Amino acid sequence: MTVGIDRQAQILLTKAAEDEAVLQLSGVPEGPFGFHVQQAIEKLFKALLCQLGIDYKYTHNLKELIVLLRSAGEAPPEALVDFSRIGASAVTHRYDDIPEFYVLDREEARAAVRHIREYVTGRIATLSSTPPPLQ
Repeated sequence: MTVGIDRQAQILLTKAAEDEAVLQLSGVPEGPFGFHVQQAIEKLFKALLCQLGIDYKYTHNLKELIVLLRSAGEAPPEALVDFSRIGASAVTHRYDDIPEFYVLDREEARAAVRHIREYVTGRIATLSSTPPPLQ
């Protein structure tokens, strides 16, 4: 029996991939770069929550999404990511001057998004199919 990928989870994975594609472009200013880092991670976390069947409120707060994932027994990777810095970077760059301490290291940010994508897509793949019974 196969459960399949939740439709909203699939949409969010597609949208996260679009945000991640922006991160590969050269010449993206700091503000949009930080915004798309945050958006990619947010959508990835929400995709996993959808696949798990967990409702979440409309939020851009990555820490809130992590709490929901942990409460469901998930262990999203955090070692590479300072979520408070990413969230602050995304918001600050959109509305204010860019403080130097909010500028993200682009290679680290890309690696963090990639690492989270690999975790989330791996978990969704595992959750979306039921292994055959043991013989």
